[in-house]
Amino acid sequence: MKSTPAMIPQRPALRAIMHALVLTALVCFSSLSASAAATFTQKIDPPEITLGNTTTVTISIQGAEANDFQLPEVDGLNVISTGVNTSISLINGAFSTTASRTFEIGASHAGSYTIPAFDIGLQDGSTLHIKAMKLNVVPAASASSVPGLPAQNSPPSPPPNLAPYPVFNPNGPVVMPPKVPVGPTPPDASATTTPSEVNPPLEPDGRPAKVFIVIAPETTDAYVGESIPMRIDFYLRLDVAAQQDSLPTIKGSDFLINSLTGRYQEEQLEVANEPYIRDTWITAISAPKSGDFPLQMVRDTYWVKRVRVNFTPLSNFFMTQPTLEHEPISSNQLTIHVHSLPDEGRPAHFTGVIGQLKVTGTAQPLTVAVGEPVTLNFTITGSGNFDYIRCPVLAEDPAWKSYVPSSKIDYQDNTHTQGVKTFTQAVIPQKSGNLPLPQATFSYFDPSTKQYVTIPISLPGVTVTGSALATTASPAAPGDSEAANPASAAEFLPNRVTMGHLYSTLLPVYHQPWFWLTQGGLLLALALGLLVMFIASRRKKVDDSGERLQQQLSLKQEQEAMAKAVSDGNALNFFVAARHAIQLQLGAQWRVNPEALTLGEIRSRDASLAESLEPLFTQADEVIYSGGTGGRFDLAHWERHVRELLQPHLQTA
Repeated sequence: MKSTPAMIPQRPALRAIMHALVLTALVCFSSLSASAAATFTQKIDPPEITLGNTTTVTISIQGAEANDFQLPEVDGLNVISTGVNTSISLINGAFSTTASRTFEIGASHAGSYTIPAFDIGLQDGSTLHIKAMKLNVVPAASASSVPGLPAQNSPPSPPPNLAPYPVFNPNGPVVMPPKVPVGPTPPDASATTTPSEVNPPLEPDGRPAKVFIVIAPETTDAYVGESIPMRIDFYLRLDVAAQQDSLPTIKGSDFLINSLTGRYQEEQLEVANEPYIRDTWITAISAPKSGDFPLQMVRDTYWVKRVRVNFTPLSNFFMTQPTLEHEPISSNQLTIHVHSLPDEGRPAHFTGVIGQLKVTGTAQPLTVAVGEPVTLNFTITGSGNFDYIRCPVLAEDPAWKSYVPSSKIDYQDNTHTQGVKTFTQAVIPQKSGNLPLPQATFSYFDPSTKQYVTIPISLPGVTVTGSALATTASPAAPGDSEAANPASAAEFLPNRVTMGHLYSTLLPVYHQPWFWLTQGGLLLALALGLLVMFIASRRKKVDDSGERLQQQLSLKQEQEAMAKAVSDGNALNFFVAARHAIQLQLGAQWRVNPEALTLGEIRSRDASLAESLEPLFTQADEVIYSGGTGGRFDLAHWERHVRELLQPHLQTA
C-alpha cells in the first residue's frame, strides 16, 4: 500500500518505537547470557621456544566479566606485552561475550619454567581457577639484532672433537686483504627506530594515522649481494579494522627480497595512546648493484574508511553499511648504501658468499679398493647469503676423480640468513696406496672485517688396495702383430660373441592365429565400453529431464503459494515462498542444492545479483524472525518484484 502525506509524519515515531523494542530485546538477551555459568580456556603456544624467542599465553573467559588480573611472577620469565580482545556472538537467540587476554612472554635464560596456578576474580564475586602451565626454553648461541625482532635460532656449533677451522697447515685460514683498517660503521640518519618507539604519521585532526607501515632493516650499509634481515610492521587502528588478505611488496627494482614469513605475529598494542593491531613479517633483502637506493614497502590495503547510513522504507530502519576502501599504503622510506666488493685479495674461487661462516669436512670410508668411491661431506654453518654458497673447491689431483656434489640446506631463522648447508661429493681413487685426499678450500667475504677469508679444510688420508685402473693403450704401429701388442687386441671386441636364439620360420606375425584372436578381443572390449557409455548417457539424460521437471513443478507450487499469500495478506507465507522460489531458480542454474544458497553464497558467485536480492532476503529474515508480525507490507508490489526476478527462468521453461 502506498504512503499518503498524512502518514509520513508517523514514521519517526514508528522508527523510535521499533528501535526501543530492539534495544529492549538486546538487554534481555544480554541479561540471559550473563546469568549463564562462566567458562574459560587457557593455553600456552608454543610450549617450547629457543632462548630469545617468545611464547604466548592466552586466557579466554566466556559468559562473565573478569576483574583485572596478571600472570604470577616467575624468576627468569618476563612479560613483554599484553593484549585484550572481546567478541560478541549470537547463538540460538542468546548473546555470548568472550574476553581474551594474551601475554607475550620471553625468558632471560634457558631452562624449564612453570607458571603456577592462580585464581581470577569475576565481577559477580565468583572465581576461576587457572591451572599451572609449563614452558621449556632451549639455549641458543646468539640473537638477531633486527630492531624489535625476537632472537633467532643460531646454527648448531661443530662437534667438540672438531676445531672451528680444521686446517692442513699451521697458518690456519687465509685472510685477504691482510691489512685493511676496520672502523665502526658511520651512523645513518635514515635508520628507523624500534617498533616500540615508532612515531606514526598524523591525520589532519591530529590523531595518529589509521593505517601505516614501518620497516626496520638490520643495517642501511651493506655490500652487493649481502642478505640484510628486515622486519615489516603493519599498523591498523582498531576503529577502522578490516580483514586483510595481501602481503607487503617492495617498491621498485633496486632490491631483491626473500620470501616473507607467514603472518609472523599479530598483536594488539597502543601507539601514541591509540589502540592498534600490528601484523609483523620477517624477511631479508639484498641489492644486485652498488649505489645509494631508496627502500620502501607498500601493501594493498582494504580498510573501513567511512560508514554509510541507508534508510530502508520497507522495514522502517536505518541501516549502517561500512565502506571498504582499497588503497596502497606505503611505509617509511630509508636509504640503503650498497658498496661493491673489493677487488684486492679476491680468491680465485670466490662465488659471492658474504657473511660469517664455519666449515668442516669428513670422508667415509677410509679404506677402499681402486675404483670404489669415497664420500666427502662438507658442512657450512653460520650467517650469510646461503644462495651463493657452493661446495668447497677440491684441488686438481690425478690420483682422484671427482664427481658433481649434491647439497641440502636447513635454515635456522625466519630471515633465511642463518642456517646449515651440507654438501655430499664422491671421489674415486685411480691407484693404490696410502693416498691423501685432494685439498679443499672455501672462501667468503666477512662484512664486519671487510676482508676475504679462505678456509682450508683438512681431510684424512685413505688406504687404497688393489691394482691401478688400466689406461687406454695407444694404437699399434703399422706392421705390428697382435701378438706383439695383446692389450690393443683386447680393446676391440664384438658386441655379441654368440648368435643367440634362432627362429625356424620367417612367417609374418599377422599370419599367426593368436594375433587375430588378440585383435578381436581388443575390439570386443572397445565395443562393450562404448555400449556402457551410451547406456549411462541415456540414463543421465532421463535423470536430468526428471530433475528439471521436478524443479519446474516445485517452482510453480511456490508461485501459487505466493499468489495465495498475497490474496490472504499473509506476509510470512509470502516471503517463505518467494525466497524458496529464488533458491530453486538459482539452484537449477548453478546445479547446487537450493537450500544451501544463502545470501553470502550468492554474493560469492555473483555480487551484482546478490545486491539486487539483498532487500528481499533481508526482509524475509525479518518477517520469519518476527513470525510475520513485523508490520504491514505491500505484498502485491513484492510479488511483482519477485516475478521480475524469476522471468528469465519462466522464458526458458
